[in-house]
Amino acid sequence: MYPSVVAFGLLLTTACANNILLSRELPAPVAANASSYTNCANAAWPPSDVGVELVPQAPNDELSGLLDQVDPARIQASIEKLVSFGTRHTLSTQNDTQRGIGAARDWIASEFRKYAEDSEGRMTVTVPGYIQGVASRIPFPVKISNVLATIKGSVDPSRVYVITGHYDSRVTDVLDYTSDAPGANDDASGTACMS
Repeated sequence: MYPSVVAFGLLLTTACANNILLSRELPAPVAANASSYTNCANAAWPPSDVGVELVPQAPNDELSGLLDQVDPARIQASIEKLVSFGTRHTLSTQNDTQRGIGAARDWIASEFRKYAEDSEGRMTVTVPGYIQGVASRIPFPVKISNVLATIKGSVDPSRVYVITGHYDSRVTDVLDYTSDAPGANDDASGTACMS
């Protein structure tokens, strides 16, 4: 029993020392339960620079060249296509080619497969999934799938960058999986930037 009390004391002492040595001003609480928020914020570690003005970094020539290749019209078209599926609620239909999360999933995968054809074998596309059993906000078993595109680098294939977005959407009622939930900004826009 005593070793655990000593370990707890050391942990508590370390946490207090960190707060003393690296103290910081916390922002005013903004949550509805302000007292709980304040306690939680005071326990935050490591210290944060939240609220400090960010100074933009000028892009170098390589980044500018990459940004010049971004086509806003293509991003807009991808957003509109994702909206056209009506809903992308996780519980929506998965076997309709025009509506629901299954249609959106299949379209996203087909778009990435087009890119893979031009990648000289460096890009692969998979759609891993699993059956989620009944759980909170899941009233019946449902297949949940990701669309995963992997590009192997030509210079340093061991380096890994992860870019992600979610393609599901919903209306305010989280269990309403039949109403239109176009989700143009949540998160068709994020998904469009991935494709």
